[in-house]
Amino acid sequence: MTNTVTIVLAAGKGMRLGGPKALLLWPGSPGQKRPLAIAHAEARLAAESSRVVVVARKPIVQALIPFVRPGLDLLVSDADDELGPAGSIATAVQRVAANDRVLVCPVDTLPARASTTAALLGALGADGAPPLATRPRYGGRAGHPVALQGRALDRYRQPNPPPLRDHLHVLGGDLRDVDVDDADVLVDINTPAEAMRYLRAPPTFLGD
Repeated sequence: MTNTVTIVLAAGKGMRLGGPKALLLWPGSPGQKRPLAIAHAEARLAAESSRVVVVARKPIVQALIPFVRPGLDLLVSDADDELGPAGSIATAVQRVAANDRVLVCPVDTLPARASTTAALLGALGADGAPPLATRPRYGGRAGHPVALQGRALDRYRQPNPPPLRDHLHVLGGDLRDVDVDDADVLVDINTPAEAMRYLRAPPTFLGD
């Protein structure tokens, strides 16, 4: 049986945003907010994923423990800062099997629409057949999340893992861009102004 596993990359410091991106409070059910990392996890568990692995630094993981639910794993990253998100992927691949389908979601993006992830996974090959990875494209620009066959992440089991962008470039013809009607795939939330565009208020963080 093929499972879909989501990796949420949440180990960044969020210096430009004013706090950890993983802990940015994000709208949920009426009157309630939860951290953005958890918003990603909830969206994926409600759609296509049987399991979500949130990779973060230890203090962030400790803050997120109250939000753990079946299917949601928190994983502490001890990777060198200079590796960036590649270090988080390398931390998470221990939870990924070769025949899994994997969605890689940077935490500073918007939680993906179910229709977008369905298009990415629907275009993904299986059992090593191409494409090994798919990426959403809107208006000629590539975005997030990225879908991959589990075996396509084997490079992250080796020393000096590359940035995901570089890894996708190496895949060459085994990567397919999938055109989607979803401009949100291009969104990165890196500054308070960008957060306010979606929150309609200054950003606040869990523990503030």
